Amino acid sequence: MLIIDDLLLWLPAKGMMAIFKKIHELAEAELNDESKLKEQLLRFQTMFELDQINEAEYQKREDEIMAQLAEIRERKKLASSSQ
Repeated sequence: MLIIDDLLLWLPAKGMMAIFKKIHELAEAELNDESKLKEQLLRFQTMFELDQINEAEYQKREDEIMAQLAEIRERKKLASSSQ
């Protein structure tokens, strides 16, 4: 009975932990994904070139995106140096 009790109690908890770990990994990957920011920057460049947004708006968006890219690169740098 003890083995069955252990299985019934610990397997669901281990399964939940595995799910939470996977969610954490996916959130980290999303948080550190530069490609979406680069796509946004390209979209704003195109909008600016087509006169859909003015230079001030473009500059504001570009500064925001570049700051986010810098944060991502800094996080990656810190993560690689701590390992």
